[in-house]
Amino acid sequence: MLVLDLGGTRLACLPPASQAARSEAVRTSTVLRVAMARDSAKRPTRARPRGFTLVELLVVIAILGVLASLLLPALSAAKRRAQATSCLSNLKQFAVALQLYAQDHEDRLPPNADGREEALGAKWVEGWLGLPGPDCTNTLYLRRSLLAPYLGGEVGVWRCPAVRPVTLGTVTQPRVRTVSLNCFLGSPVESPVARTYRRLGEITQPAPAEALTFVEERVETINDGSFALQWDFRPEEPGGWVLRDKPGVLHRRGAHLSFADGHVELHRWRDARTVSPPRDDGVMPGNADILWLQQRGTWRE
Repeated sequence: MLVLDLGGTRLACLPPASQAARSEAVRTSTVLRVAMARDSAKRPTRARPRGFTLVELLVVIAILGVLASLLLPALSAAKRRAQATSCLSNLKQFAVALQLYAQDHEDRLPPNADGREEALGAKWVEGWLGLPGPDCTNTLYLRRSLLAPYLGGEVGVWRCPAVRPVTLGTVTQPRVRTVSLNCFLGSPVESPVARTYRRLGEITQPAPAEALTFVEERVETINDGSFALQWDFRPEEPGGWVLRDKPGVLHRRGAHLSFADGHVELHRWRDARTVSPPRDDGVMPGNADILWLQQRGTWRE
């Protein structure tokens, strides 16, 4: 630094190099301030986060409720259709199994005893389901069924997927069976009023395409493996018509049924008494569903 004394006044003069450095520092500082100002102007102002108001929450909940009310029926309908398709497939497997069994056993149908007092032994299926019976969750009898080898050992095909599970004590398990075999097929009974069939080829009246084999049965009446129909049925006396075992109604008031020719169909019941019957044998004068079942269950002279 150079100091000059001019009449008692001292002046300090920076060297030329120092003055240039100071000027450069001032210019750099100015440029930085301008750049920071521009950046600050471009940067959006951060607003303080704000939560939903009570009114907004209520509106959102209302919208969700409306959407749920629109979607749930569609989902339920899709689920019912899937269950019906699965149930139909199950009955088809039984229809085919019966045909295969007859082919392997000289056209004979599997034994089909009716009643709880029947001794255990080889028959199309054993076990007593009742309401609920001791075997309603027991798969052992299904695996020992005469038809089991023709069903691939599967136990899931024995029940409709739409049926509710059974609670025994504190344990809830799926009901194992909802399918029964027409009581006039494979029956040991000799009846003077109705024909029974022990061979598949004997089913000519009614025709195989109309002769019932397996029936989807209601859990309220399913017990043994036989679907009981009225033995002393008289078509000309509708006042004495009785609905014994009750067909299923889980598929839009109908049940899946199989026939002696191997086809399966969904049949919907016409009479309200068939849809909501008593648990025990019910006299239902003029019930068209009883007549329909009897005409396809056996042949009467």
